Amino acid sequence: MTPLTSLRIRLTTLLFLILLSCTSVMRAQESNSSFINYYQFPNNLIIKTSDGFLRLRSYSAGTIEVSFAADSNFIAPSDAVIAKALDAQVILRNSPDKMDVRMGDTYFSVNKVDFEIRISTGPSMGEEVVINGPFATGGAYGVNFRLDARDKVIGGGARAIDMNRRGKRLLLSNEANWGYEWGAERLNYSLPVFFVSKMYMVFFDSPQKAVADIGQSVKNRFRIESPKSSFNLYLITGASYSGLLSEYSRVTGTQPLPPLWALGYINGSERYHTQSDVTTATDSIQLAKFPLDGVLLDNAWYGKGSENLRMGSLTWDEENWPRHSLMVSNLKQKNINTVLITQPYFLTSEANYDDAAGQGFFATDSTGSPYVISDFWFGQASILDVFNKDATNWYMQKLKPLADEGIAGWWSDLGEPEAHPGDLTYQAGDSRSLHNIYGHTWAKALSEYYAKSYPKVRLFNLTRSGYAGSQRYSVFPRTGEVKSSWSGLRAQLPIMLTLSMSGIPYVHSDIGGFAENSRNEELLIRWAQLGVFSPIFRMYGDKNSPDLYQCSQETQKIMRELINLRYSLMPYIYTMAYQQATSGKPLVRPLMYVHDDHYLMDIYDMYYFGDNMLVAPILDPGATSRRVELPFGQWINYYTGEVYSGGRSLEIPAPLNTIPVFVKAGSFIPTVKPQTSLPMINTENMTITYFHDNEVASAEGELYLDDGSNPRALKDNNYQLFTFKAQNKEKELSIDISHNNGVYLYRPGRREIELIVKNLSERPTTVRVDGKNTNFRYITKTREVQVKFTMGTEPVNVKIK
Repeated sequence: MTPLTSLRIRLTTLLFLILLSCTSVMRAQESNSSFINYYQFPNNLIIKTSDGFLRLRSYSAGTIEVSFAADSNFIAPSDAVIAKALDAQVILRNSPDKMDVRMGDTYFSVNKVDFEIRISTGPSMGEEVVINGPFATGGAYGVNFRLDARDKVIGGGARAIDMNRRGKRLLLSNEANWGYEWGAERLNYSLPVFFVSKMYMVFFDSPQKAVADIGQSVKNRFRIESPKSSFNLYLITGASYSGLLSEYSRVTGTQPLPPLWALGYINGSERYHTQSDVTTATDSIQLAKFPLDGVLLDNAWYGKGSENLRMGSLTWDEENWPRHSLMVSNLKQKNINTVLITQPYFLTSEANYDDAAGQGFFATDSTGSPYVISDFWFGQASILDVFNKDATNWYMQKLKPLADEGIAGWWSDLGEPEAHPGDLTYQAGDSRSLHNIYGHTWAKALSEYYAKSYPKVRLFNLTRSGYAGSQRYSVFPRTGEVKSSWSGLRAQLPIMLTLSMSGIPYVHSDIGGFAENSRNEELLIRWAQLGVFSPIFRMYGDKNSPDLYQCSQETQKIMRELINLRYSLMPYIYTMAYQQATSGKPLVRPLMYVHDDHYLMDIYDMYYFGDNMLVAPILDPGATSRRVELPFGQWINYYTGEVYSGGRSLEIPAPLNTIPVFVKAGSFIPTVKPQTSLPMINTENMTITYFHDNEVASAEGELYLDDGSNPRALKDNNYQLFTFKAQNKEKELSIDISHNNGVYLYRPGRREIELIVKNLSERPTTVRVDGKNTNFRYITKTREVQVKFTMGTEPVNVKIK
């Protein structure tokens, strides 16, 4: 981004904020909206206020849609919302000062005197959400939520700040921020989605830029507003934070299963300028015995930097990539998947430009001509109108030869959009109204194209921006151009956890940091340790970033162990992907999600990885230990087997090669032997480890397996789902393993299982498999039992006495 572009974006943002905040001093004294009348319809209630019209509709027992229109012309939900309003009868009890309303299983009351809407929430419905106005003031339109003194609020998308956003005034706008660190409030993936500790969730369906004032202007008020005179808001109530997110996932959707290879190690660098650079790097990485499943190619695949930019050509630079088809094919034979960067901008100097401009495929200026962005950092360019289906169909046809060549995934960059003047117009409206949903719409077009043209392929789309509901279109968002620094590392945790709690499950960072890479190997290791326990493990950096084989031998050894650890955990990780696709569970989860404790909403430096693993990354240079506040319960150190009682603060050793990782007692963790790539992993031989504790009377777990590539695996039941159950009775531990006997391509008919039971205080006298005594091994040092058996179609029972 050029300084001129950056200055213009900052000025535009400043003017927008001034517009929305010019009356902030007055608002503390503004009167509420007044109730005027109501209109009862079969499945909705419309209330006329002094500011305009409110419409309330039920989407479920836990979700109510609150729509506002200054002129009674309500707008349709954006593409983020896939749920439909219920055909629920409105039952109303009316009195002079109050209305009690029921829509299906949704209940709320309306105070006519001091106009407010009140909805109960919480585990015993003992909390209350209070909504009021003014809904229109000072050229902005929004809604207020009353905050109690103890209320905390998380959300607003990617922000490199504390999880609790109370006291902040946040601009809801997708913005690029090169080289950001801790403290950056405006980043690539803004989302108008919020959790309030009182146990409710708010989705302000605002594709345009908006503002969330979370108790800054008025301490006890959370206000969301935008310049648009009509909006839809979805209020979700419930008994748990996990239940809120599950309901939100029903409203906006979940993410399809990823291609299995995408969960492995993906590598890239700005240094890869030629075909030779890529083959040398990938060969050297594999020769150094690092597993590898993907490689990213940046702008050099189509251009030569400032010498010959070629953005928008969407064709290989034949000089530097003379045998690209062979390269892609050879990489694929080694199970390395090639991912190409693309952007929605087309330089006016490129051949594709005149073709697209002539057909009206670019955003336009006031005269209807293609809008030429003169200060775009790559040169004069126009931006694709992704809201024009003919334009996106044309664009997809440009990608088709590359997909047919074997390109396995796409890196959809600059989708905020990064350069986005306020006076350009799309087929669907002006840029201000559509800014935040541009990247989402681009991702949707790619997803729909793949569903039609490549129905047997699971899409991998590495994005930088999007909107609510983008998860449905197989996006794998990176957290932007973070600075390679300890501050940049720390910034990743609240970004990853907040977006995960907003339905965007595969958010992840460039391991080691992207910008101003100083080749700090301690930082690289600590970042990679976070990456192992992140949804995606991907390394990418600027021209100074090293490939792993270029690091010191000590660093190579540690990094090899880390990547092998991730590959060994792949059955556990892939099961997390299944849980997300079927129920909306995030892969990484803040403590508050699991424990329903609002006091935990501030914690970002420790989190759950799936159902059973608690991860405490090292975020400071030179640290060899860290303080860990363990939740209540029994916890087992994943590396050492040491058992800890929770509910206390502990100093845990963390030498450079490890970070504190704990497994909840009563957990099953399935693992496999790591291989050079994920397709090589053999699930015919698996290890199931049960982390036992005498205080746990019973436990359950699951394991999901399929062929790793079939996009219809879930719909067509082409998968195998294992269920694990443990019963701990006096002096006997019983473990049952069963599965649905599902069939998928290359599914083994029989599996060799090694069951490991951790934390047994003494050597068992007998171990029986399906009632028969069997050989076993007891390791005194680690206090574990190891037993092996073959499993076919029938359930297996193991009893340890």
